[in-house]
Amino acid sequence: MNVATPNRIGAKGEWPEFTVHWLPWPGGDKALTQIKLYDPREWPGIAALAWSVPRRIERLCRERDVEAAIAMWAVPGGWWARHLRRALGIPFVTWCLGSDIWTFGRIPVLRTVVKAALAASEAIFADGLDLAAMTERLCGRDCAFLPSTRVLDKGLAGPVRTGGGRPLFFFVGRYVPVKGVDVLLEAMARYIRGGGTGELVMRGGGPLEAQLRERAVQPDLRDRVRIDGFADQSVVVSHLAACDVQIIPSRLESIPIAYSDALQMGRPLIVTDVGDMGRLMRRHEAGVVVPPENPTALAEAMLAIDRNGTQAFADGVARAAREFDLAESAGVLVGPLQRIRHGEVEMRHQA
Repeated sequence: MNVATPNRIGAKGEWPEFTVHWLPWPGGDKALTQIKLYDPREWPGIAALAWSVPRRIERLCRERDVEAAIAMWAVPGGWWARHLRRALGIPFVTWCLGSDIWTFGRIPVLRTVVKAALAASEAIFADGLDLAAMTERLCGRDCAFLPSTRVLDKGLAGPVRTGGGRPLFFFVGRYVPVKGVDVLLEAMARYIRGGGTGELVMRGGGPLEAQLRERAVQPDLRDRVRIDGFADQSVVVSHLAACDVQIIPSRLESIPIAYSDALQMGRPLIVTDVGDMGRLMRRHEAGVVVPPENPTALAEAMLAIDRNGTQAFADGVARAAREFDLAESAGVLVGPLQRIRHGEVEMRHQA
């Protein structure tokens, strides 16, 4: 497999499973969503994305005899894939991942580019329920929900230092207001006042870290909350293996990777009713849904875990985990392209 992606400074890595072709990118370490269309200094980068990069990818596909393509994001990936379809007749599918629809789909000029890419795609997917609905409204075509996930190496699980309290609640994510970390600590304080016997471990980093650490050593939380730094995969796996429940207290969210990580490790969740999390949780009954910015409701959900345990969620967690199975998602993504290759269906009309 060949992967073509802009060569952002600091973004390089090595992946033995496929070959990465780093494309010239004059934007440095800047993400595409940070480009200011009104700033003339950004125009060379925009021109490269629109014209020279697609032609470079075309030469690559000729050399590698590429038969089909998967566009990650409608822009720029879908725009590049549309060029391949027009130049070489290569079919492609598009996987919308958020900013391409929420951001670029709202900008008049870029909205036209997004719609053109989606019109040329054999099939369209989105990694969120709300995102899929928004994509359908934008392009007038069906868009299937296809969640993004990753495969965790469960063999990395090791011992986790705790105070021995049960249940053990776990949070992993950025220490920023949108993640609701302040709400979580307030909920933990109310949980303890309500007789809760468990403890909370938080892993992450961000501008609120000092504030969280200061709050965690106050008398009402001391020895029951541990605030730690960023977590690599081994740390995440170890804590998920050790914890009883993962908590996602976000004020705004779609489907964070922490959600599917917990399911993969067989752990129920307490999540706020934002984005797609509440709908998915209710669909599978894999945990508890609480209102956002409501520490009392969150504390009550935590106390219910004290009283009732988590066994009632086991079947729901297993059902939800299947929806986030990476192998199954990959099969769904490439399915339309395989059917075209095998002659089972015809390629869509030229768009």
